[in-house]
Amino acid sequence: MTFLRIAPEPAESDSGAMTHTAPERLAGAAAYTRALLQDFGGYLLSLGLLSLGGILLLPMITVSLTPAELGLFSLVDTALTQGLTLGLLGLKFSYLYYYAHLPAGERPLLLGNTLILSGAGSLVVGALLAGLFGNAAVMAQFDAAPLPMAWLLMPLLFTGAAQVVLLTELRAARHVKLSGVIAAAQLVLLLGCSYWMVVEQGYGLPGLLGAQLIAQGIATLVALVLLLPRLTFDFDIARSQRLLRYGLPMMGGLTLRYALDTICRFLIAALVSIEAAGLFLVVNRIASLFESLLAMPFLMAFGSLVHHALRQSDAARILGRISSVMLTAGASFALLLLALREPLFLVLAHDPLPGSAGMFALLLLSRLVMTVRSPLTAGMLRDGRTGWAVGNSALALALFLAAIWPAAYLAGATGAAAALLAANLFASIRLGLIARPLCPQQVQPQAWMLTALLGGAAAAMLVFGDLPLVVWSMLLVAAAAIALHQCRHARVIPVL
Repeated sequence: MTFLRIAPEPAESDSGAMTHTAPERLAGAAAYTRALLQDFGGYLLSLGLLSLGGILLLPMITVSLTPAELGLFSLVDTALTQGLTLGLLGLKFSYLYYYAHLPAGERPLLLGNTLILSGAGSLVVGALLAGLFGNAAVMAQFDAAPLPMAWLLMPLLFTGAAQVVLLTELRAARHVKLSGVIAAAQLVLLLGCSYWMVVEQGYGLPGLLGAQLIAQGIATLVALVLLLPRLTFDFDIARSQRLLRYGLPMMGGLTLRYALDTICRFLIAALVSIEAAGLFLVVNRIASLFESLLAMPFLMAFGSLVHHALRQSDAARILGRISSVMLTAGASFALLLLALREPLFLVLAHDPLPGSAGMFALLLLSRLVMTVRSPLTAGMLRDGRTGWAVGNSALALALFLAAIWPAAYLAGATGAAAALLAANLFASIRLGLIARPLCPQQVQPQAWMLTALLGGAAAAMLVFGDLPLVVWSMLLVAAAAIALHQCRHARVIPVL
């Protein structure tokens, strides 16, 4: 049944006022690189800025929550991420795929159908999570108390799923500025509400979740109102089946991928202590600077272009250039974060935590591996089949489960982070080998040199802890020289 039918917004205005070219009109490696960099900048100021909220909250929650509450928040945090993945049913991937392949006139129906399906899925998953976190017997298995006001998880997942779908529409149409305004407003709301509810009122963890719900709910409502002109709420069984047929395998693969982090935190709580899970949260949140300032903006920009790029005759050349640039930027930025580890921890966690240096290095390497996996394995998306995602992630999960018990026993949370890296690396290498014949990319050797430099620095931190300033100075100078040479070779600097 159709409840609302309004004409969609055109891809470009007749006056040419929109500065971004519609993705279906791009052609050639230079055009795609330019579009990727433009969108990256926009998403850095929007979704990247918003994701910084979790990091900016660290100084507040580390002094306001007890170690046990911090550990419980670590479990809730990863469960919300996993729950959102399940509730979305892989529909954000379906939406991007069919947005690129269907006529523009069908996009409002596609958006409405996606919102209905994801809303239903997120409510079911939210109810299950609320029941689990509110159950004292279940939480006792993880050295934790039940979550007060666990029902908040339901509306958190519902509004989160709706927001992801609405932002995916903006992402597909390359309307980055609007998502930036929404994200900035949501960040301000999140920080303000969190300070009032956690610090001023002393509501603890429930106050933190309530503040997130208020900020997320208002941002989602604003996005929905702004996107009404390009939205038609319509549920069609045949369309829903197509969306789920493409999305569910992607959901399965992504769920298994996120399951590594989720199971890692729960097992740290069960095998070590709930306080150790809290420490993992702190280190992981600071490592997520890589995700907020580089990985997330890149993946958002890349996701809106990849299906269009794969339809080009020179797809391998386009994706090879993108993979080289991403690997270079990722390795360089990770190396910089490692060099700045002590001051970052001092500012964000009020404690340099010298014993966490190795864990921090391992978590950064995991993030780099997961980020470059997308462009390096993009050839797997060429034929529209997605069943491979579940099998590959299942193998990674099996490897992780086999490794985490001995690793956590020998090295605690740092050992768990090592098992996480091993599983992500295995999944990426295996999928890359399968995808290469489908889209044979050529990654520049300078990118691999930078990656090797980063790996060496991370290995040294595992053995010796934080390295002397003179060592970091030499490593950063070498990395800057290699990155500059790579950027010139890939013609990134003239593009910028």
